[in-house]
Amino acid sequence: MFYELSKREKKSARACIDKGLDAAFRKGLEKSAGVISEWQQGKFNSNKEAYHQLYKELTGTDDAIGRRYDGLSGSGWLMTVARLFSEGVITEDDIQEFSDTTKAMIRHWSKQ
Repeated sequence: MFYELSKREKKSARACIDKGLDAAFRKGLEKSAGVISEWQQGKFNSNKEAYHQLYKELTGTDDAIGRRYDGLSGSGWLMTVARLFSEGVITEDDIQEFSDTTKAMIRHWSKQ
């Protein structure tokens, strides 16, 4: 379903998407920090094993970020905002600048 955002709503959508992207980066860094912490505690059999685990975490996070955000155009912004809303990355406060109709669509799509 196509839904055109106003200029003001596009700015709000961009802010929500930026918040989601920042949360994804944070999640990746936290996972990486966990691997490094385990390595420092000697929980890996070798440095190679730790390095490969760290690489796996980083590439997994990078792939997930790429699937969601790479090539995202204006027509996909609202659906991305709805997904972020359903995941709890953004809240009611973050969508307050949208029109009532747009907020209703975000809430509806986030339940699917």
